Amino acid sequence: MEEKVLELYGNETYAVNEAIDRIVVGIYEMKREYKASSFLFTGIGSGVGTTTVALGIAIALSEAGWKTLFVDCDFRKGNEFKRISAPAGMDLATYLTEDNVKESDIICNTTYENLSYIASGERYNTPVRLLCSEKMEALCDDFKSSYDFVIYDLPSISIVNDAKVLIPSVDRYVLVGGINISTKKQIFDAKLALVDYANKNGGIIANRMDKYQYRKNVKDYNYFEEKNLRKTVRRRRKFKSTPKNFNLTQNDIDLLTQNKNVTKEGENR
Repeated sequence: MEEKVLELYGNETYAVNEAIDRIVVGIYEMKREYKASSFLFTGIGSGVGTTTVALGIAIALSEAGWKTLFVDCDFRKGNEFKRISAPAGMDLATYLTEDNVKESDIICNTTYENLSYIASGERYNTPVRLLCSEKMEALCDDFKSSYDFVIYDLPSISIVNDAKVLIPSVDRYVLVGGINISTKKQIFDAKLALVDYANKNGGIIANRMDKYQYRKNVKDYNYFEEKNLRKTVRRRRKFKSTPKNFNLTQNDIDLLTQNKNVTKEGENR
C-alpha cells in the first residue's frame, strides 16, 4: 500500500487562530472534566464553514501535542467538491462497504506530526446506512481508544439527519452557525432535533463573523499582536515615572477620576 501523506494548511491569521484557541480551551476543559475525547461537528444551515472550523481545531490540538484524528463523514459530496481527498480506495466509504480493506489502509498521515486524516470517499447515495452500521460503530470505539482526540465532520443537521445517527457514538457534539447565514428557526430546529442528546451538547460556534463584529464582541482581541505590544511598550516608556510616595491626596484622586468638582488653580482668586 502506498504511503499516504495529505498536505494540510493551517490558518495564519492572528484573529482566526485566537478564535480557534478559545474553542480549543473549551474542548480541553471538557476532556479534563468529563473525559470527553470524541467530538462531532455539524452545521446549522449550508455554507457556514463547519469543515474549516473542525479542521482548524484538529490542527490546533495536534500542534498542542495531542494525537488527533480528523474523520470526514460527509458522504453527500463527491471528491471534486472537496479540498482534501485521499487516493482511490483509501477512504471511509470503501472501508464500510468492502471486506478486504483494513482500518490502517484508510488512515492518512498529514503534514502535521500528530494529526491523521480519514477521507469520506466518493459520493454515496445512502449515507445514513453507512453511518448506522455496526462496522462504523466499532470503528468509532477503536478511534476513541487509539487517539487523544477524534474530530468528526458531518453535514449540517438542519439539512439532513446524518449527524444524529453518529451522536450516540461520540462524547460531545458541537453546532456551527454562520453570522447572517443561520436563521433563528434553523437554530431552534437544530436544538429540537438533538434534544434527546442534550447531555452531549458541547456548545454553538458562531462562524463567518467579520473583523468588525469580532472586535466588537471580543474586547482587546489583538492586544498580544507584536505591533500592538510595541505600541504599549513605547507608551510606557514615554510616561515612565518612579513614584516615591503612593499615598494619594484627595486632590490626586479627584484628578485621576476626572471629578468635575475639583477646584482649578486660580478659580477662586
